[in-house]
Amino acid sequence: MKKALAILMIFALVASVAVAEISVSGWGRGIFVPVQADAVDGAKNTTSIQKTWDGRAQDSSPRIGFTIAGNSDNVGFQVDIRAAENEGKDDPNAKELIGLNDVAKIWVKPMDMVTLTIGRYFDDTLRGNTAFGSYDWLRGYGAGEGEDVTFMRLSSASGGWAKDYSTAQGFMVTARPMDPLFVALNFADASGLTEDLFEKVQVQVGYEIDGVGLLRAQYYSQSIVVDGDTEADGTIEVAFKLTMVENLYADFGLRMYLSDDGQNKDKEKQVSAYANYSMDAMTFHLLGIFKLFDKADSQYTFGTGVDYDMGEGIGINADVRYYNDAMAGGKDAKITFMAGVKKGFSNGLVGVGVQVLSAEEMGWAIPVRMEYWF
Repeated sequence: MKKALAILMIFALVASVAVAEISVSGWGRGIFVPVQADAVDGAKNTTSIQKTWDGRAQDSSPRIGFTIAGNSDNVGFQVDIRAAENEGKDDPNAKELIGLNDVAKIWVKPMDMVTLTIGRYFDDTLRGNTAFGSYDWLRGYGAGEGEDVTFMRLSSASGGWAKDYSTAQGFMVTARPMDPLFVALNFADASGLTEDLFEKVQVQVGYEIDGVGLLRAQYYSQSIVVDGDTEADGTIEVAFKLTMVENLYADFGLRMYLSDDGQNKDKEKQVSAYANYSMDAMTFHLLGIFKLFDKADSQYTFGTGVDYDMGEGIGINADVRYYNDAMAGGKDAKITFMAGVKKGFSNGLVGVGVQVLSAEEMGWAIPVRMEYWF
């Protein structure tokens, strides 16, 4: 009997492995800055180790993490783990911890065309991507505009830009009724009064026009309190990605805020456009963002960049960005410049660059970039 049970357990184990897969992958990036300087009276040059998105931080750490995922035909999960940055940094006796990163989700496919997701998640199926140049180095001395510029991703957290790395939990339904069509209904930050559930909702639709491009539209909102009552602070986006021209990636987006009381107190409308064109070993980038208001001054930024593949894993990239005074948030316009060289490997890269920021305060930095993926 015991032998029969053991054989049955082995068969069950083999069967489960045949239809399911547990995988471990990882991504991380660190920036060592041997010297960075801001032109402030009395300021001294500093050294730092940080993440790309830490601004001009002097007390930070690299992003080091990995992902554990389980996948079968109908059920799966994903958990992202990272070394917890700056945990207990004010306590000399504190130790570095391991913590949850951006994603902790369960997904189920009750039928081929429909996927249900619960937990903490993102979905980038229709997301816009305008990342190039200094966005992948030190954003505090360069670009803060990368993903989500033309079209916002799906997320378990509600709202706009700040939602990306919130710990909010949600429930999402995505479907492909036909190959060209993608639809999503996302109940973001799904906690609180049931009557407020649809005030933190996100609805996306995308349709691939064969040989032409990808058409996208969405509505998303966050819950705000106005005169003691809860209401939705909504945003509408439409975007079009052109795919009909060989070697050209072009994406255009329009974003309109609907509420006068939330994040759009001055009727903000944003128009954005990004394109890159590849020609042999070179890729050229161009980005423009315009923000229009009823009363405040218009904000705008332009950026251009180039990547050059020298072969044997060696690449050079550079970019220049301009922000008008309103966009820069100061009395003066801002100009940033970046140039770098990197050596790529099968599972990562190393690079060094120089970045300069010229505004009310001028600064510069020498970033050394290390990155891995598995």
